[in-house]
Amino acid sequence: MLKIINSRISIICISLIVSYFISDIYENILGFILILSIGVVHGANDLLIIKKYSKKETKRSETLYFFYYLAIVLLGFVFFYVFPSIALLTFVIVSIYHFGEQHWEVNLSKSDSVYRNKIFLFISHGIIFFIIIFMNNLKIVNEVLSSFNVNPLEHYYLVLALIVFSILYSLFILYLKNLRKYLFNETIFFSLLFLLTINTTLIFGFAIYFIFFHSLLSIKDQIKFIYDDDNPKNIKKYIRNSMPYFILALTFLLICYVVVDLDTINLLPITFTFLAAITFPHVLVIEKMYRHMK
Repeated sequence: MLKIINSRISIICISLIVSYFISDIYENILGFILILSIGVVHGANDLLIIKKYSKKETKRSETLYFFYYLAIVLLGFVFFYVFPSIALLTFVIVSIYHFGEQHWEVNLSKSDSVYRNKIFLFISHGIIFFIIIFMNNLKIVNEVLSSFNVNPLEHYYLVLALIVFSILYSLFILYLKNLRKYLFNETIFFSLLFLLTINTTLIFGFAIYFIFFHSLLSIKDQIKFIYDDDNPKNIKKYIRNSMPYFILALTFLLICYVVVDLDTINLLPITFTFLAAITFPHVLVIEKMYRHMK
């Protein structure tokens, strides 16, 4: 556990030092690079995961899975176009669960696994993360919400919500004897996250969490599930297999950027729409993967 705390302190301290020496523009560029590289790659092998737990080896089944997956992604874009405010809310709710799931599945041992307890841990962790990042970047967050026809958030209510959920989260961890050892780790983690997000841009702060505390951990679990071992050889295979879907996703995003007028349209809503569309099927795949890993 001490190793985990030290690694988190190191990552956030390095991120803060980097942000100190570069402007907000370069923070955003670095954040976008991280999200659109490692972030996209971590969801690019979903079809291999489906193939592994479905145990169907035929080309026909692989083709069907690809088109089913693509259909869900396209429906995600349609969802955002037709019902932008509902779609954004859905994306946040799904991400709350997904981020919390990844965080706790990495930490919890099999003896800690009680389903109803894990659900509360997943949701609480995700809610606290989003409250912190929203609260510390409220102006830009409200601009994004406005573009999706969502009412702005109030700082006072975010602070109140952070206090309430932090207390409930802490009490729940203390209540479960086998989870008490995690309380100090969680307190340090969220304190460091607060420090990071209050001193950096929305994109940079989100990217550091998304890449180093979510995507890389997810990639490690995915490699173990797909290949039964996370040795360097399998890591190379994972990256190689992800390239076609990674290139396809980035090509689609680039087409969107070319089609729209970048001088009049904010990139953030487009980016979050893209991330949401590819997140919806990914969350379903990862949820099922963890169930098969038990």
